[in-house]
Amino acid sequence: MGVTHMTRLEMTPLMISTEQMIALHGFFAEAAAVGETSLGEITGCETEVEVQEVRATALVDFGDRGLCLSDDMIAGVMGRLEGVMPGTANLVLEPEEALLWARLSGGEDPLSIYVELGKTLLEGVATFLAEVLEGEVVFDGARLVEQSELAMLVATHAPLDTTVFSTRMRIVARDKKFDAVSHLLVEPKYLAQLLSALSAASH
Repeated sequence: MGVTHMTRLEMTPLMISTEQMIALHGFFAEAAAVGETSLGEITGCETEVEVQEVRATALVDFGDRGLCLSDDMIAGVMGRLEGVMPGTANLVLEPEEALLWARLSGGEDPLSIYVELGKTLLEGVATFLAEVLEGEVVFDGARLVEQSELAMLVATHAPLDTTVFSTRMRIVARDKKFDAVSHLLVEPKYLAQLLSALSAASH
């Protein structure tokens, strides 16, 4: 029992303080805001992205303690982060809400528009990451994925000790509100780098 418990602790290197979690919340709020103007240009209406909660979980523990709002949230846009902080990022909504958000643009192909919306939001996160880390970070390979959040993350074949930053968001456009979750997978060796950069930025 004790050995198993120690092993799980060793595989879960999430020694993140309250102060660091507050800094992470601020980071993701600002990162989400980066793409608001571009999102509005796609849908033709002002768009606001409000970050409501940020959680950090090791991938090995995500099934038990990860941020999953609903089993119906299976409409994902997913791609790779390349550059000084490589990883994977996604945006997930319920299919009905994803289509409703995409249809605000009036386009004929809502699925392609939804991928473009997700790509735009995640590119904003990459842009802000690059600014904080003072190096290049790009979001690449955006594609539609229709799976549960856990299945999406496991399918990346990331190591079990990978850190999953989960961000619960509310997207407001044309008086409609859409609940969404974004997950950012980062290898543990990059976690300290991100936390250090956020600490330096706040002082």
